[in-house]
Amino acid sequence: MDFGMKPSDPDFPFDIDALQCALVVPASYPSGGGAAPPRLRVTNSEMDRGFQINVERGFDAVLAAGKANLTLLAAMNALDKRLETLLTAQPAEMFSIKIVPNAAAKENPHAPTAAPSPPEVVIRDAPPPEMLAHSALPAKPAEPAYSAEQRAAARARREQELRQLEARLQRLPQFTKLADGLFMLPVEPRKRADLPLPLQAVKTVELTVPEAYPLQPCRVQLQGIEERDASPLERAFEERVSQVPEWTLMNHINYLSANMHTMAREAPRKPEEATVAAVADQMVGLLGTAQASSAATKPAAGSATAQPIAGSANSDDQKGHIVTIPRPPEWHPSNAEDDDDEDSDDSYADDSEEESSQDEDAVEGPRAESSPAAGPERGIALSFPHLELSGIELLELVNLCLTVKCTRCKDMRDFVNLKPNNTDVRTESCEKCANVLSIGYRMDMMHANSVRAGHLDLDGCTPVDLLTSNFVPTCSGCSTQYPSPGVASVRGENAMAICRACHKKMGFRIPEVKFLLVSASTGRAARPLPRKKAKENLGIVVGQELPRRGRCSHYSKSLRWFRFSCCNRVYPCDRCHDAEAGHPNEHANRMICGHCSREQNFRPEDCGICHAMLVGKKGGGFWEGGKGTYFSFLRF
Repeated sequence: MDFGMKPSDPDFPFDIDALQCALVVPASYPSGGGAAPPRLRVTNSEMDRGFQINVERGFDAVLAAGKANLTLLAAMNALDKRLETLLTAQPAEMFSIKIVPNAAAKENPHAPTAAPSPPEVVIRDAPPPEMLAHSALPAKPAEPAYSAEQRAAARARREQELRQLEARLQRLPQFTKLADGLFMLPVEPRKRADLPLPLQAVKTVELTVPEAYPLQPCRVQLQGIEERDASPLERAFEERVSQVPEWTLMNHINYLSANMHTMAREAPRKPEEATVAAVADQMVGLLGTAQASSAATKPAAGSATAQPIAGSANSDDQKGHIVTIPRPPEWHPSNAEDDDDEDSDDSYADDSEEESSQDEDAVEGPRAESSPAAGPERGIALSFPHLELSGIELLELVNLCLTVKCTRCKDMRDFVNLKPNNTDVRTESCEKCANVLSIGYRMDMMHANSVRAGHLDLDGCTPVDLLTSNFVPTCSGCSTQYPSPGVASVRGENAMAICRACHKKMGFRIPEVKFLLVSASTGRAARPLPRKKAKENLGIVVGQELPRRGRCSHYSKSLRWFRFSCCNRVYPCDRCHDAEAGHPNEHANRMICGHCSREQNFRPEDCGICHAMLVGKKGGGFWEGGKGTYFSFLRF
């Protein structure tokens, strides 16, 4: 059957209308008994053959991992979901054959003129099995024989670790299970900046768990990295797995993320590199032995150089693998004059003292302030782990909208239209507790090797979530910046834009937002410290009566004082408040009992602690802290 399958993803990043497929279904399908499975071949002319092979192998993996009742339509739907992952992977290696004319015919000038040589023919496809059977490739070493008990224990452990791996990583945005024992895992190196430059763009790895695991080590393949750059690290990982077979798959993946920079520098050599290095070491050893013997038999000008430097024969016999190469004669201090040595020693000492004094001054002087690393690394870092960029060279967050939480009352508040600035701090008040909230934003550039959007300087609040903000991308094709106000996006949304210069598609996605505390914020230093409130002295003693039991000149039967919510100060009644305060009174929610002088929430008739009556008559017509009464009616 020949048909075209359109990708169901509306944000499919590749410019193809449909996947042109040629599906061959055997007549014996789906009966078992070793019958050949259906085969798929991709015929898109605009797609390279290496990517076509990736899709075809993905279809085979779907059929292999599917159940017995898996239909062809379900298999094609599963392939449609994995299509983007298969096309972003490294293209499959292809077998090439080059046909050249016979050189022996040109060496015989009397031979008849041969027909013109045919053009070069390159077969870009996987070789047939019969060609591989007669090839001159070296035979693979025989696999070691394992007992039935070892295979059963390995199979049980493999299934357990695969379930553990899926349970822990299946919620990550870039995790994909391609087949049984084949996974696409997101990886975040702990020290990405220390990696070699070609490896700093790594985001995902392909983990292969063989059927005989852990009897055979698992392997990883870095995605989006050239094979010559990724192979040393891949070999180092495989060697590490072989050294610690008792570790689980999660242990190996965590070790890879934490020590990728070290494994890349200390990668094991290829077999041919090790052979060349061994020959070179042997030549250096012979050269060093010859120089050592010549230095021992031929006396030099100075007495110090007359002794052999390579070591005695006894030490050579005990440590035959160590070869000592002598220093050149001009390196030895005996060739210089005594005065020069003294001057040089003094000069070295002076230089070291000057350098140490300069280092001490640099800690307190302005040089420490001008350090580029000391400036941005403060406050709270706004990070986008697993940031996905397509056709974007740089990405800037130019208009930040944020939800923060007050540290005093835990009330939420939105800060919108925050512009990147290193000096200005926006200050507002909490609507619930009037706490001062200040926030500043310093922008950083995001690209393939950096996922930090900037740093926040917060005071009186903590970040909660990122709201819809504006991003300005820069095209990777022509380095043209997208015009203001940019592209609006939020977490989990696929944002697309078209370059105004070269009309190339630009897309990005923010799967996750994290706020990382780098250091204490400096927002508090931008404004003066609040003054300490003066301690209130009412001249009362808890357990004793109030002066006149709380009566005042306005109400002779109100036995309490009131704390007014407008100014948080204590007055016997509303008239006393209006006479002393310069603002209108508000309802009093707290009171001080005239019998025991204990402050408490307002109660209409009695004290909640000593239960003494605070009004002249229960339910009488006296003023009771804001409640309308007979006397208040006369006052108005």
